[in-house]
Amino acid sequence: MPDVIIIADDLTGANATSVLLAKEGYKACTFLRLEAYSKEDGDAFNIISISTDSRAISRDDAYSRVASVAEFFKNDNIKFFTKRIDSTLRGNIGAEVDAVLDTLGEDVIAIMVSSFPTSGRVTIGGFLMVNSVPLEKTDVAKDPKTPVHTSCVQSLIEGQTKYKVGYIPLDRIFKGIEALKQSIIAEKGKGNRVIVMDATTDEDIEIIAKAVKETGLSVVAVDPGPFTAAMVKELVPKPAKGRGQKVLLTVGSVSNLTRRQIDELKVSHDPLLVHVDSQKLIYEDTRSEEIKRVSEKLLREMDEYEIIGMITTSDEDEVLDLGAIAIGLRITEDEVAQLISDGLAEITKLVLQQSGTAIGGLYTSGGDVTVAVCKELGSAGISVKDEVLPLAAYGRIVQGKYDHMPIITKGGLVGDSHALIKCVDYLLTKISTEFVYGDKK
Repeated sequence: MPDVIIIADDLTGANATSVLLAKEGYKACTFLRLEAYSKEDGDAFNIISISTDSRAISRDDAYSRVASVAEFFKNDNIKFFTKRIDSTLRGNIGAEVDAVLDTLGEDVIAIMVSSFPTSGRVTIGGFLMVNSVPLEKTDVAKDPKTPVHTSCVQSLIEGQTKYKVGYIPLDRIFKGIEALKQSIIAEKGKGNRVIVMDATTDEDIEIIAKAVKETGLSVVAVDPGPFTAAMVKELVPKPAKGRGQKVLLTVGSVSNLTRRQIDELKVSHDPLLVHVDSQKLIYEDTRSEEIKRVSEKLLREMDEYEIIGMITTSDEDEVLDLGAIAIGLRITEDEVAQLISDGLAEITKLVLQQSGTAIGGLYTSGGDVTVAVCKELGSAGISVKDEVLPLAAYGRIVQGKYDHMPIITKGGLVGDSHALIKCVDYLLTKISTEFVYGDKK
């Protein structure tokens, strides 16, 4: 049976929350309506989202639809319920929160975190800001079906729910998990069944989730997605990395932009990146030993990482003078560069071969590196499927032992400082959601 039930007021919202968890490796499925769901379906997934399509209907009808979903699942040992709401607070939020609380029991409280920082939605001082603009000053106020006329989250929900509403400001979150835990318990002690909380960053949301877990209280999340994702990661064991769940990066570019992109990736994802001494790949007497060193280090330490890879520079001072090396070896600069690319390709092949089925997708940076990797893997080319961002393409390897393996290729001077993160996240989502329907392992 599923671990988590997401009750959303529309289909796109259900999918938006589900994909945050699918990116983490949880198996998620959205159903257009409760009647389309079956117990057999549920056994295949960790996360079930049900759309009630209730945003623009009457308050009473919205209550009824949400209560039906909560009632259907409430005795199934579900670990966590969430009421997914619109990121701009449209719809019958109060009535739907009431429906969940009424159905699940008087000990349950709702924690409402309206922020979606990566989408420009943050709550501070109790107010929801959309790209630094108060909600009521955006086009949402003019929505023909479900206009919103206040930016104050607490005031909005107080006008819609029958339950007492509490509020915890941002400065309480800054005091840490233990202090926030006590604040949540205190708010419940005041009789508040709904607690509105500020958050301006994903880190704030993670602190809230940890504090909520520490309270030991029965909680329903009310949010547009990020708080739900944080809570699930706290309450539901993260799926074990199965076949092909890791991404292997082969980065040959030495541009300053590439270094900034790598630095951003290190901050956001904690990858295992092994520095390759490019100069050792050029000379015959050091080449084999360097290929062995890098590949063995990646294979030895990869188990605890979902992103692994090799980079050729982490500092501008490390960039080689290919012209001088070419003169010394009496070859062209292109031939020197090719020796480096071929060495990186050999490392890539060794890691793929010796890691069994652990690698699910590849990322290559630099045109010469991509060509060298494809040749080393015996590939005839890449079947291009999508544009991740301008000049960064997603596709599948064609032919060879790794036929059909996902790959993203990007130039070294492409994108902003977050471009590598976007590519890696895209690839992780692709490979983590590819599983056989009915297999929950």
